[in-house]
Amino acid sequence: MASIVDIARGTDLFRGFSAAKVESLLYRFNGVKKTFSKGETVAHAGLEAKRLFVVASGRLRVYEKTARGHQIFVREICAGEVLGLWILFTPEIACWPGTVVAAEPSVLVSLDMPVVRQMMDLAPPEVARFSSNVSKILAREFFSAWRKMTVMNAPTIEAKIQMYLMELDNEAGKTGVVKVPFDRERMAEYFGVTRPALSRVLGQMRDRGLLSWRKSEFRINF
Repeated sequence: MASIVDIARGTDLFRGFSAAKVESLLYRFNGVKKTFSKGETVAHAGLEAKRLFVVASGRLRVYEKTARGHQIFVREICAGEVLGLWILFTPEIACWPGTVVAAEPSVLVSLDMPVVRQMMDLAPPEVARFSSNVSKILAREFFSAWRKMTVMNAPTIEAKIQMYLMELDNEAGKTGVVKVPFDRERMAEYFGVTRPALSRVLGQMRDRGLLSWRKSEFRINF
């Protein structure tokens, strides 16, 4: 079984560090290995955020509750990403804004968030590199959140689909062929619509020649 040091070294947050440096950082940050089964809650909305979670393997799903009490799928956090960076840099938030659930068996490296804040202020060389890694990951998370907001602001299901596929195509170099990282059920949740409604609109767009697909690969013509 891999040690927590080996697990941490395989993540972006600890990239570029020797095993000894990672071990030292984990000791300073009170790092521990956490495992979660599918469906198990990692963080509850409204509770104080005291730990930073580095996803070593598996997937997490973030949900927020609407005013009517409905759970809305916000985003997915995959291996290599970090849960809690926004709160790390904006401590006034203090609490988890959404509930986080393991979408599949997941292994996380859990770090003491207040200690990480304190140590980043000291800025020895390894912490400076750690801070640089954090910034890069945070930038990716910001882009992911921005894309999600852009898609959700689209007025119709068709507009959401077009916006989302166009963003993926831009990332892929505008080839006109994109691979969607969701199955249809998760894609519908991402757009905040039902699966039948999504399937109906996709069918209509295909019939009009706007797109075609084979499994998760879409060819766009708009």
